Amino acid sequence: LDHFPQVVGQAFKREFDAVEWETGALADSGFAAWCAGRTGYPLVDAAMAQINQTGYMHNRLRMVVASFLVKDLGLDWRRGESYFALKLNDYDLAANNGGWQWAASTGCDAQPYFRIFNPVTQSEKFDASGKFIRRYVPQLAGLSDKAIHAPWMARPIELAEGKVLLGDTYPLPIVMHDEAREKTLARYAVVRTARV
Repeated sequence: LDHFPQVVGQAFKREFDAVEWETGALADSGFAAWCAGRTGYPLVDAAMAQINQTGYMHNRLRMVVASFLVKDLGLDWRRGESYFALKLNDYDLAANNGGWQWAASTGCDAQPYFRIFNPVTQSEKFDASGKFIRRYVPQLAGLSDKAIHAPWMARPIELAEGKVLLGDTYPLPIVMHDEAREKTLARYAVVRTARV
């Protein structure tokens, strides 16, 4: 931060400041759902419940929820960075800023902009049995280890047996990942064009 103080308010890679983030009522609604852990993606929601309840979140989960905010919801990384600054009990400006710029692909050693974490795949890989999800999203505890990662894809009988009513006891996904991924690739095209 001593050598690059501008990263506190703008992208380390300046060309990424041209990315047009989602704004308006729908964006604000998505941000509120993300903050509250009501996105309809169980791993994202469990991670947000954890930070809201404890002030802590494992680094893998920080990457997942940051990717979701920036690349699934299309929201400015600074919104997530500010929220984490308020919630994290291990908050450090440099680490928080660096983590968010990494996830948004705007930082000095960031992931490529086309690397977009799939929240379901991440859930299946890092919480295969759903133990973490069951702890922080207890309304999904009755679902099978398979169905808990993407309840909207579960059979109606599985949802009924698990006492899950989508849109009531647990939200439907606020975005569909595959569609959001395509929008993100288009959103970041301005950076590809600037580099050519």
